[in-house]
This record gives sequence, C-alpha cells and structure tokens, in this order.
Amino acid sequence: MVLRLGRFACVAAALLAAVMMAPAFTRSLWIARLAVSELSMILVTPLAVLGLIALGRTAAHWIHRGFALIALLVSLLPLAAALPAARAQGHRLALSEYFTWGPARAPVERKENLSVEPSLPGLLLDLYRGHGAGPRPLLVIVHGGSFSGGDKGENRTVSELFANAGYSVADVQYRLAPAFRFPVAVQDVKCLVGRLRENAAAFGIDPDRVAYLGRSAGGAIAIVAAYSAGDPTIPPSCDVPDRPVAAMISVYGPLDLEWGWRYRPFPDPIVGYKVLERYIGGTPGETKGEYRRASAVSRVSGSIPPTLLIHGTRDSLVSPHHIQLLSEEFARKGLPPPRRLLVPFAEHGFDYRAGGFGEQLARAEILDFLARSLRLGVTSPTSPGRSAQRGN
Repeated sequence: MVLRLGRFACVAAALLAAVMMAPAFTRSLWIARLAVSELSMILVTPLAVLGLIALGRTAAHWIHRGFALIALLVSLLPLAAALPAARAQGHRLALSEYFTWGPARAPVERKENLSVEPSLPGLLLDLYRGHGAGPRPLLVIVHGGSFSGGDKGENRTVSELFANAGYSVADVQYRLAPAFRFPVAVQDVKCLVGRLRENAAAFGIDPDRVAYLGRSAGGAIAIVAAYSAGDPTIPPSCDVPDRPVAAMISVYGPLDLEWGWRYRPFPDPIVGYKVLERYIGGTPGETKGEYRRASAVSRVSGSIPPTLLIHGTRDSLVSPHHIQLLSEEFARKGLPPPRRLLVPFAEHGFDYRAGGFGEQLARAEILDFLARSLRLGVTSPTSPGRSAQRGN
C-alpha cells in the first residue's frame, strides 16, 4: 500500500511538473500552466517529497524516484528565479505570504457597483477606501480580458493590499469589444476617472494624485488613456475634463498592437491577432492607422506621466518584447527609459494570486513606484486639508 501510494505521488508530481513546463497550446493549458506554476510548492513539492519518502531506496522503483526528483526541482524553479530578482530590487520575499495568500490585511471599506455617470448607468466601479487620514491618492484598476471580456472585481485581494498601503482603489468597467471598438474603452475609463475627480471630496480622494494600473488588455487601454490626456480625438465618453494623471503602470499589457498582430506567438492559445481585430475592427491594412492610434508606442512624448512596465518572462499570451518596443520609442524621443520589471519564470496573469513570488515582486515594485510618483503621505495643494508643500 505504501509503495503504491509512493508511485502514485511520483507520477502525479511528474505530470504537474510537465504542465508547468509544457507549451500552452490552448487557453485551458495556459490556465493550467499558470495555476500549477503559481502553486507549485503547494501542489508539486509535497507530492514529490511524499513519493520519495514512501519509495525510500527501493531499487525496483528508481524510475519513479527519478520522476519525483525532477518534479521537485521543477517545483522550486519559481522560487529560485525570484530570489535573485528580489535581491536586485532591494526587496525581500516572504515565504509565509506564499502559503497564506499574501500578508495580513486590515479590513478595507469597499463600496461595490457604484454608478457615477448618469448617461452610462451600466458602467460601474468598485471603490476601496485607502487607509490613512485625509484625501487618499487614487489608483485606477483597468481589468484585462482580451478587450471583449473580464470585469471589475477580478483581483480583490490585491486591491485590498493597495488600500492597506494607503491608496484608494477604483476598479472600473468599460464597454467591451466587438460591440464597442476602440476608442470607446479608453473614453469610458477617462469618463469614470473624471467623475471621480469631480466628486473627490465625497469619495475622500485627492484628484491631483491619480495613477492608472492596467492588466493585459487593460494595460493597453489604460496607457493610451494616460498618454492621450487632452487629445481631442479621444475625449472622455462623458462631459468631464480630460486631465493628465500622475503615473501609469502596465502589467503584461500589449504596447504595440500592430507588432502584436504581425508577430504572432507559437503556440497562440487565445489567437491573439483575432482578439486585436475584434477590438480595432479589422486588420491593420483595413483600419487605416487605428492600430497605431490604439498603441502606446505612437503616443510617447515629453508630457506623458512616469511609467512602470511589468511583464513575465514566460508570458504565453503577450510577448515581453512589448516592453522593449516602448523603451526604444522613449529613446528615439530622447526621453529617459520607463521603469521596467521583468518577472522571472512568470506566466501571463501571474499577479492574480496574492502572495505568489511574482506577485510579491510586482507589488513591491508598484508600491515603491507609486510612493515616488504620488508622494504618499503628502496632501496636494489643491485638495481639502492641504499641507504647506508637496514632498519631493
């Protein structure tokens, strides 16, 4: 019985390790690879250890022990890859967070399904009140979903962590493709943020300290919203001023849509070029420059906000090369490069599990970037209860 259990554990560990390393030929395989990679030390490591212990040194089961040993080594790759990256950042990884889904969190005041624009009652947002006295800086979360899916509220735990750190979080909706094509989603984000700023006192936020954080397709939408502030060709979808924001964070977002359409990954689990065609309304040849208008690379100028780009090195859906493409555009314009973080051994969607090693790296980088960009703890001169001066 013990030997049978040991053989089963070894085979199960090896199969899960194979899922971690195998190419993602379908969307289901991508989800499985992501899940197992983010939970490898919870799913794979115990099975491998159990199998090795149960089989002991039995000579007849050397193949099973070999499977278990390889699986054990594979299961530790996310940790082994993250440790040097954390040291390079000057941050520490907390092993306890990995097993408890992030650090301990104090209760957060959350208001769900707020409607702030009467002309678009179907566009809702969730607001997490940031801890701290006085008006809080605002972090606007723009969800992913291949431009045609997804919704607010998909990553509540991480939003609560940002609120615990002192930032109010607005997790917003936008109208989806293909029924609503570019630039409607960008305009919707601008509209909701404009309404929040107009009612800053009621929501307890600082209208002068606003940042976007977009994930995946939301990264493409949010960065165009940030980089096109004041552009009369992409106005908000309601009557609000189109004001600049103080910071922009793209997490595995596509930044050059035409490049992404032309250079397709293999395998391509979500058929990404079709995703872009639904969002834009056709191929690059059919849409007369719309791919460029919808891309961050075409909007780099000296007036854009400080930018942080985060991407996983094993991303199956959106190539991490997008970071390089945007950085090259900064260089061509004579601008300092954007702040960048390549998360080692991280798959698309790695930050959806709070406490994962990639999520810890990304969260530490984001919080440091926001503290510098939004001057956490300092009230802006135009906000109620203003301080004498802003921090540097």
